Amino acid sequence: MNLPSSAGGATTEQVGFFEVGTPDLAEWIVRGSDPAWTTRPADLASMNEAVAFLTPGGDVTRYVCVPVGRWTALISNGPLGTDVGVLPSYAARELGLRAIRVVNVEDTATYPARVLEVFGPDGEPPLALERSIVAANDGGRWVFETSGSAYPFEDQSAYLHRVKSRRFTTDMVCAYLRELGVPVDAEPDWEAARVVERAP
Repeated sequence: MNLPSSAGGATTEQVGFFEVGTPDLAEWIVRGSDPAWTTRPADLASMNEAVAFLTPGGDVTRYVCVPVGRWTALISNGPLGTDVGVLPSYAARELGLRAIRVVNVEDTATYPARVLEVFGPDGEPPLALERSIVAANDGGRWVFETSGSAYPFEDQSAYLHRVKSRRFTTDMVCAYLRELGVPVDAEPDWEAARVVERAP
């Protein structure tokens, strides 16, 4: 199953990808949080179990870090599903690695969106942003925006499409992630996942 995906609803439509080992990412999140946060093996066998474990609710109290090749994917139990927030930006700056926030919500949803934000140690200060591409509809009209320098592999001719929703498609999101080295076609190793959670 590819991440991000609508397969797990709001929990898997947004994902953070971090070019670092899963235990290292989990420990880094704990170090940057208050003492109530800890990490442990997640004890999950599948995406369905992860989604059930991360039922959206109030404040974020759980993150699941799951290996995907040499990368770690991050999902959470935010009030509206996964929201990795500023963690990719912080990771790029503090750990000196590439980190990505990616959103893929289908056009049939209430608020469809495709978002790719790439952060890295050579990214533009203060956020370490390398590149941002957004095609989204938050309840009004579609918007399409980019910032940062385009990567050589981008299909920039698509950005001129008359229909904004077609300027950055799901296929393009997956293709760009592959070009960035994220193995989006690989099955995440759920059994090796770790949870970072806040004690009640």
